[in-house]
Amino acid sequence: MTMLPRVMDKVYLGYFTLAIFIAVCIDLQDSWPEGTLPGFLKQIKQQYIADSNDPLLTGALGGPSQTAWFDSLVFQKFLFQLPALFLIVGGILQGWRPTYIWILAYCVSSAATTIPCVYTILVIPNADTATTIGTLALSSAQKRFLLYNYLPFFAFPLIAAVDSGLQLAEDVKFAVTARKALEEKAQ
Repeated sequence: MTMLPRVMDKVYLGYFTLAIFIAVCIDLQDSWPEGTLPGFLKQIKQQYIADSNDPLLTGALGGPSQTAWFDSLVFQKFLFQLPALFLIVGGILQGWRPTYIWILAYCVSSAATTIPCVYTILVIPNADTATTIGTLALSSAQKRFLLYNYLPFFAFPLIAAVDSGLQLAEDVKFAVTARKALEEKAQ
């Protein structure tokens, strides 16, 4: 039995498989041992940075004391989110209903860690109107590009958290009803 008969579960499988690729090959590139990262993956990230001027990935926000919050989010991705992604994909393929617990936990974590990234992009001055030389600024086009890249990783997990929460509520309701029926039968 698989979880795949629901359309949303098929979407989950695609999204979480893509999220594994992005986490391993893009987000956690700095964690790879020297010389083991395929060149085309370096090029993908370099092209993204060239197109976006992403201040979170370029270090433009300042030294370690200014980026510690972002580094902690990357560490969380490595420590919790990446293992959860593998559990989720395996659980969906095996049809394991408790996978919705992992989906809920991952999605709440993912959406919550994306909020400070989106907020940071929004509060950086607009280069089209900024007048202070030497101040970090992004053009309107760069901000749009960044938001187009970050917002789906907030919106989809938020939607998936609600959906998986509803699936879990349905499972709890079923379990409570079954337990009541057994208790009544035992009397």
